[in-house]
Amino acid sequence: MNEWQKELVKVAGEMSTSKERIKKRILRQQPTKQKKPIRFALLTSVVTLCLAGFVMVQLLNKDTQQATQMFNEKQFEHFEHIVYLMWPEQGEEFSKREAYQKYEQLVAYYYFAKSIGISSTREELEAEKKARYDELVMLQDSPQYVELFQGLGLKQYFKTYIEPMIPFYAARKEMNAFYEKKYPTLARTADQIAARDALRYFQTHFAEQSIAFQEKMGIVNHTHSQGSIYVGTVIKIEHNAFLFVEGAIPEDLTKLSEEQIMKKYNNATWYPILDDSPVKIGDYISLESPGSMSYEENGVEVTNGFLNSIEWIEPTVTKMLTIQNEQEIIQFFQQTDWQPPDNYKKMNHPPAYSFMLEGVRVDVWFSYGQTLYLQKVESGTIHLNQKRSEQLKAILGLQES
Repeated sequence: MNEWQKELVKVAGEMSTSKERIKKRILRQQPTKQKKPIRFALLTSVVTLCLAGFVMVQLLNKDTQQATQMFNEKQFEHFEHIVYLMWPEQGEEFSKREAYQKYEQLVAYYYFAKSIGISSTREELEAEKKARYDELVMLQDSPQYVELFQGLGLKQYFKTYIEPMIPFYAARKEMNAFYEKKYPTLARTADQIAARDALRYFQTHFAEQSIAFQEKMGIVNHTHSQGSIYVGTVIKIEHNAFLFVEGAIPEDLTKLSEEQIMKKYNNATWYPILDDSPVKIGDYISLESPGSMSYEENGVEVTNGFLNSIEWIEPTVTKMLTIQNEQEIIQFFQQTDWQPPDNYKKMNHPPAYSFMLEGVRVDVWFSYGQTLYLQKVESGTIHLNQKRSEQLKAILGLQES
């Protein structure tokens, strides 16, 4: 047996010493005797290898650790407390679901801000900390929130639940300010656009972590609602926002002014231009929107919409019909009961045909079973049955697609 093998046996023997003796040595801080150079070198090698392995494991688990730290049960509890106090009659399932949505939104601000290089200074964090504390002081005076601080008291509650989330609250404030500058045309809804963009980013990049935390908390519903589909044309661009008119086609821009198009279709909405989906005037698009908000400005009603996604459409797929028998078509539609537009049934592709009837545009789609789905501007929509569809096809001279 050579000297290295002897040293290895000695080290192995020492490593197999009883756990109790090692524990006592550590507790008593007993100094160890200086080892021979060879033994020390070997021990150093073993420790180095172990340390390298430990570091490797840490690097491999980095994403998992970040996912674990992304959500915090204590922070989630705070939102549960708030939701329960506001709607005590709704029950635990509702409280958990609403609490998570509020919590996720706040966390989303932080990670979205971080992704685009926005961070808070020490002064901004201190200011936000004071604002959050002052908010709790105000809540303390409200009878509705007396129960919130029972047990811990206001100061300890703040330290336990709120203080760790100060970076999230500060990020929200920074993002709102950033979006007000980014979308001056949409100033009244800039904060809501920021919230939706942050949430969309977060749900795209951290969906697995989000679902895992919800399951851990016993939240059954972790799906996110989608929006309605609208087809139309971009007629104006202003300060990172575009004016979209549902139903309008690019050809309208060559014949009508912006005001005339808006009056004709009576369905104009401002949307934010997404960084990854730039648009230009005349684009014929299909967009998905989760909702909108209307308000009056200088005596005119303005609508700002929220945007999920955009798809560009080739407008030439719609064939414009030249009507020769207008009176016959008018008579046909006298028996038609137009219904208010149904977003659920709204077509997400351009109409197969369009024609003008008494100065009003009518769009025609082929639906299932080659029945016809029609939309008349300012009148509504109708899904014709098989018999009525065949009658209108004959009148218009349509060819089945």
